[in-house]
Amino acid sequence: MERLAEVLGQLDLPEISRMLRRTVFAALGLGIAALVVLAVLGYALAGLGACIGLALGIVNIRLVMSTASRLNASGATKIKRPMAMNTLSRLGLTTVIAIGLVVVNLRLGMGVLGGVAVFYLLFVVNLVVTLLRQGAVT
Repeated sequence: MERLAEVLGQLDLPEISRMLRRTVFAALGLGIAALVVLAVLGYALAGLGACIGLALGIVNIRLVMSTASRLNASGATKIKRPMAMNTLSRLGLTTVIAIGLVVVNLRLGMGVLGGVAVFYLLFVVNLVVTLLRQGAVT
């Protein structure tokens, strides 16, 4: 978590906002494409699961950013523990949802797991591209 904060600290707030916006729009586009393609192939529940997984990723990253902003604005000197606890609880909730959906319906649950994985891949790719454009990575 500290390394992510260090990396994001190299970027200004408007650039982080643009990066997150690109990630969200790419996730929305991929979610729609996955739903359509998988429905045509006869796996509509997997497509729905992918959309749910992408939505979980979007919600999680928004909550991370709002928690970081709130802790930063509070002026707290020790933010490591609250950030870790919030991250752990969100990760636990996401895991429970994904595993619960795998138990309820395998295709739906696997779609959720794939959607979450694809969202974070999109996030990392957008972060790396942003850092390369800024010249922050040597």
